[in-house]
This record gives sequence, structure tokens and C-alpha cells, in this order.
Amino acid sequence: MEKDKVINNHKKNGSRDFYNLGHQRIELKKVDALLAPIMIIGSPRSGTTWLQRLLLENKLIAGGQESFFYSLFNESFLSVKDDIGGRRVGLSAYWEKDQFNMQMQELWVRTFLPMFLNKPSATVLLEKTPFHAFYLDDIADFLPNTKFIHLIRDSRAVTASLNAAAKGWGGGWAPKNTKKSALEWYRHVKAVRNSKASKNNQVYLEVHYEDLLLEPSEELKRIFTFIEKTSSMTLSNYDKEKVSNSFASFLLDENNINSPYSDSISTFIMK
Repeated sequence: MEKDKVINNHKKNGSRDFYNLGHQRIELKKVDALLAPIMIIGSPRSGTTWLQRLLLENKLIAGGQESFFYSLFNESFLSVKDDIGGRRVGLSAYWEKDQFNMQMQELWVRTFLPMFLNKPSATVLLEKTPFHAFYLDDIADFLPNTKFIHLIRDSRAVTASLNAAAKGWGGGWAPKNTKKSALEWYRHVKAVRNSKASKNNQVYLEVHYEDLLLEPSEELKRIFTFIEKTSSMTLSNYDKEKVSNSFASFLLDENNINSPYSDSISTFIMK
């Protein structure tokens, strides 16, 4: 279902440049951007939060905490799928798929609009929920203009990090042993790579954590090219002091100290 179905449904209630959302009139270009998010996915402890922090230092990118939006509503989406057979029960008895998706798209816009209102310069919505790795094709059906950045970290490092988290602050969610931690990495990576979306390089980009550490400038340029193929999305949109602090705080974490990366980091900050 195309995003224009949502926009066109509301044009009649306002000017051609605005979308009426309750008592709010929102520029259609902002609605377009909200319905075309960039999603960071990957296994837990693969560096997705770090990558998100780096990208959010760009003046054109806005985002917030992990939303779990699609995973939380997954059962509702499943209940209105076109292939439901037999007697209709649940939401499928009241909604057709396109109508339901239209309402959920409006909820998506309502949910993430504050990210743009709090950062007026932003033109790109960045959403980061690692667990969305299990729903790529469903998300692509719901929001057809979504792009996915899959951050992959060495499985051994992820396993070690998950084990460490389980003994402390991550005790409520991290796997309790090495085998389960390794399987957590495997499940996320396999789910993403088995999706149809991952076969389309126009909507899917793999980034390796180790490459981002060694060549941050080059990797960020590659990500910007993927996000938006315009000259406006460049390193010049960054607050370099904040980016420097982001790298520094990451390396000072006792789980991430790795001195050989210091030269690459200083090179990135100087560019």
C-alpha cells in the first residue's frame, strides 16, 4: 500500500501543502519524510545505539528511543492480512488491510512527529529497534519507502558483550549463557538476510561495526549516500565536538577499549 493513500485522504481537508492531523496542520513534506524512515537493525550489543548516536549528530536527521512500534502491533497487523481464510474474527471482521494500514500510518506519524518538531532542521527520521530485524518484509509492506541499515558486529564480540550485560544492567533481558548469546546473534542476522528486502540494495545496506570503527569517515559517507543521494547529507552537517565525544565515550566503555582505533578517530574528527 502506497503512502499517498494516507496523504490524499486528508488533502481535501486542507491545502495541497498540508496534512490535517487532528487540530494540527503538518507540511506534507514532513509527512512524506515520516513515512519513509531509515531503520537501524541488528542483534543486541552490535553497536546499533552507537551508530544511531553518530547519525543523530547530523542536523538533518532526527530520532528517539527504541519504539518497538511494529513488533508491538505485529499481532494486529497479522489479524488483517489478505490471506486470512474461513470465518473472520478479531480485527479482520472490522477492518480491510488497506484501511487498517492507513490508520496505523497515521498513528506512526503521530508517534514520531515530535522528533521533527523538536529538531526543525531535520528531513530524515531515524528509527532504531534491533528487534525489528524479524519484521523487515512486513515493515516494507506497511511503510513501502522504508530503508534499512543492518549493523553487523563480529559474533564473538556480541556474545561476549551479551554475557557481560547479563551479569549486570542487562540481567532482565540478556541471554544467560554463551550458547544462547551466540544464538541471539545468529537469529537476528539470519532473519534479516533471509528477508526479501535484504536483496534490494536500494532499500538495504549492510554496515560492519569493525569497518565503522576503523574507517568512520568513509563508512558514514557511504551511509549518507544510501540515505539520501544529495550533496546536503554530508559530514559538514555534523557538530564535530559532539561526534568526538561520542567516539570518546564509546572507547572509554570498559567493554569497548581498543587503542588501535585512535588514529582513525582523530582523522575523522579533523575532516
